[in-house]
Amino acid sequence: MNMKTTMRMLRTGLVGLFLMVTMNVMAQQTPPGPIDPLGPQSTTVTTGNTKIRGEHFDPVITDFSEELTNSILFFNPNVANGFTLRASTIEDHASRALEFTTYNWYDDGDGSTLSTTPIPGENSVTLPRTGLAPGYHQYRVEAFIIPPGADPNEICPPDQTETFVVFVLPQLGVGVTHTGANTSLLQYCEDEAATQDKVVLTADVNYEGYTGDPALDQFELKYTWYAVKSNNSSDVFASTASDFPTIDPSKVNIENANLQGTPIIKIGTTDTYNPAISDIGSYKFFVEVEYTIKDRNYDDSETNAVTNRARPYVIYRGWFGGNDQDNASIVLVTPKPGKPHITIETITD
Repeated sequence: MNMKTTMRMLRTGLVGLFLMVTMNVMAQQTPPGPIDPLGPQSTTVTTGNTKIRGEHFDPVITDFSEELTNSILFFNPNVANGFTLRASTIEDHASRALEFTTYNWYDDGDGSTLSTTPIPGENSVTLPRTGLAPGYHQYRVEAFIIPPGADPNEICPPDQTETFVVFVLPQLGVGVTHTGANTSLLQYCEDEAATQDKVVLTADVNYEGYTGDPALDQFELKYTWYAVKSNNSSDVFASTASDFPTIDPSKVNIENANLQGTPIIKIGTTDTYNPAISDIGSYKFFVEVEYTIKDRNYDDSETNAVTNRARPYVIYRGWFGGNDQDNASIVLVTPKPGKPHITIETITD
């Protein structure tokens, strides 16, 4: 159906039919990445219903484009995550549209099976949840219509329910090992920088404290490598911890870290980096890893600024050779000596 045909249909008064068909097609959402199932488990409007999906809610919802993204949550170890589920206020029935009067909500109790017992005290149109652990979480709602004066114990039970699934991204553990040709020496010559394979760093990523599905190697991850150079003005090869500028361990800012190349985005849990630094001195290296399935920025106005980085708790960092900066290994970029000169002295003839 092209745009001209669509416009002709709108002008001839077939608005209801067009909207119903369009929204039913758009409602078939595809979960992003490897997370499946996710979000509402049924978005199709009952055949013959004159209302599109968003018109069943109060207030009316005109845009569901962020629904699946919002069904993915980051895990913050310092602040409990949270969200609110909202049920529709109008029944999805082929020939009528009555308002619901009360609801029952069910969850899986951080397990894999939905409970058969409603969540106590949750009978309104919304369900707030907070403090979810990593992994899948399921919620189901059933709605009732109790006419004035009717006995709630004798009303018709609902013949359909709706299930909604959210996923909390597990935290990542990042390790960095050395896989270069120099198995015992962490050094290379300055003139080898562009092509050296003596020092090769490999990042290995795993779930930290999570063993469920989906497997981590199905996710797309972003790898960003950084170098930190010793800044001792009197000794270019100084290598004690105090000789290096401190990189903020909270990851709120990235001051004094030197970005190496451009971030690598790939599906998989490993990434290899060959340092190509030609400036002689002592260096420490680290890599930062992020999920790409949900941006750590809060909105399009956020930037990857040097300071005040958004959601630093979902940036996972690994230092080469140690658990933190102080214990990280030293890599030396050694000088190619320059020309020597000769003179003569202490002459006896």
